[in-house]
Amino acid sequence: MGPITLKEEHLFWLEVLDDHAHFLRDFLSPSETKWWQEAEKFFPLFREAIRHAEGLQPLEGAESPNMQVFAQSVYPLADAYCRLEGHMQHLRIWNKVNLNLTPSYFNGTINENKEYLRQLSYWVRGVPAVSLTLTELLDMWLEDQLGHAVLLHGLLDPVEQKLGAETDRFAAQFSSYMVKNRAMTGYLRFTPPGFPAEIHFAREVLETVKAFYAFVGRIVIEYENTELLSKATLRFLDHHFPESCYFMRKLAEFVPDAHTLEHCSIRRRHGSPSST
Repeated sequence: MGPITLKEEHLFWLEVLDDHAHFLRDFLSPSETKWWQEAEKFFPLFREAIRHAEGLQPLEGAESPNMQVFAQSVYPLADAYCRLEGHMQHLRIWNKVNLNLTPSYFNGTINENKEYLRQLSYWVRGVPAVSLTLTELLDMWLEDQLGHAVLLHGLLDPVEQKLGAETDRFAAQFSSYMVKNRAMTGYLRFTPPGFPAEIHFAREVLETVKAFYAFVGRIVIEYENTELLSKATLRFLDHHFPESCYFMRKLAEFVPDAHTLEHCSIRRRHGSPSST
């Protein structure tokens, strides 16, 4: 697979934010009418932005006037949704909202939103976005992978102990990688990036993300066959795949001769799935 195009970037990030808005709505108590409605306001806005993104030319770059105009049109949308999630995190910290999500959950989703806004800040000026360094990429997406593992375990019925134990092993691996990546960041103060131990580490992370991707894939098959005991939704499970694929494709740029999964896609599997 080649580099991710600008059109693909927009479609990936907009679908991620659209999913996040659905998760926020789904995990709010029905009594939280105000915030339930605030989350739902973003549904048609993200759908429309995704529709416009699908009409962009596949190979146009950031210097294209059309791409610049599109970036300028979606920046306020992405920023407004980021502010909503930030406020919900604040309310959750102070226990002022009936919301079945933790404050740390929002750290992950806001990090992703902020990364899209960072890239948009370049695209609105018609220039390519500066890529994340390897340590920055790992810092962001390892937290995401760890969050997915922890959330997945929380969605499983307690009797699914075998699956829970496997999920915990992945969580432990991602947690250990986060510690190692912090050390790698320190090494870069006097050692240029790309040294053998760093590349070996990136390759190890890539293989673990692949294995976790396959594991979640097996869980989704069980869910679709009504063999899984859980409180999960298909949308929530499916959300793992485009984010993991995006991470793997970005990570592969740092690993010589790296291969991601052949069927890996940064688009949603079911287009705009329901929350069921």
